[in-house]
Amino acid sequence: MQQTVTVGPGLRYAEAGSNLWTLARQAAKRLGVRIDVSGDENIRIVADDVSVSPVKAVRGLRKVARQRYTRDLISDKSHQGVVATGLSLEDKSKDMARLVSCRTPLSFRDWRYLHRARLDILPLRGHSWFCSQEQDTSCRRCGKENETGFHVLNHCEEGLQLATKRHNTIQDLLESLLVKQGHDVTINNAIPGQRLRPDVEFQLSGSRVMVDVVVCFDQPGSMENAYQRKYDKYSSHGRILPLVVGSLGSWYPRNDEIRSILGINGRSWGAFRFRARLAAIQGSMDMVCAHFHHGAPNPEAEDIPPLPVEIPYPVD
Repeated sequence: MQQTVTVGPGLRYAEAGSNLWTLARQAAKRLGVRIDVSGDENIRIVADDVSVSPVKAVRGLRKVARQRYTRDLISDKSHQGVVATGLSLEDKSKDMARLVSCRTPLSFRDWRYLHRARLDILPLRGHSWFCSQEQDTSCRRCGKENETGFHVLNHCEEGLQLATKRHNTIQDLLESLLVKQGHDVTINNAIPGQRLRPDVEFQLSGSRVMVDVVVCFDQPGSMENAYQRKYDKYSSHGRILPLVVGSLGSWYPRNDEIRSILGINGRSWGAFRFRARLAAIQGSMDMVCAHFHHGAPNPEAEDIPPLPVEIPYPVD
């Protein structure tokens, strides 16, 4: 029988005579990590597209693990990875990390539904795992379409009032940002000779610029279609810059064209992006709560109010 020894806290038992280098090679093999010793002085820990020095190995390997789990979720053929594909479109900022951290501005009520909504596992009739084929799968409120997360957050007529409030909150944030940047904006002003009313309109170098807000389902295809619809609708009347935000906080990458075209500084744009994503999530949670509680967006009246939390971006 082989003798085993403990080499330290948290490490596996190993055969007698194993040293730290042997254990490192075994762990690297399990994780699919390569230890690069080809350099004269530097040793590198390489995994996937991450290469770090040994002193930063823990941080680097955690990043690799997150990336691998994210890829597995996004490539999942079930519906649970649908929202994740939208959230993964923008991964440069730390907005979502702040929104789901212990310092989140989201309320306790929002947490009750947020992650189930992001995994699309809310108890809705349109999901086969929740209702059998023999049961009625139509929306419990409007009764017109299958009751799914896509329908509840974006298409249910009974939620139209809250959806409009969600949209207007983001529009107000956009207006405030542009006014601070020195633009003379008009809101919901009809284009002469047309029935079209862009959300925000202003002049830039003598030309009409329109920014129209749309909140759509967090799926790349839905966001791309929403952007293209806005472009086709307004492009013949001036320069149109659609602002597309996902119902659960996804950020369409082409939104950042607004910042570059208008010359908005990074701090102001980062603060706006964070608040816009927060407003989309909060508005969507109002809609989900109202859907399950007969139209009341806040039936519990928040018996335990959330602690005050500072927005992690300074106000200009």
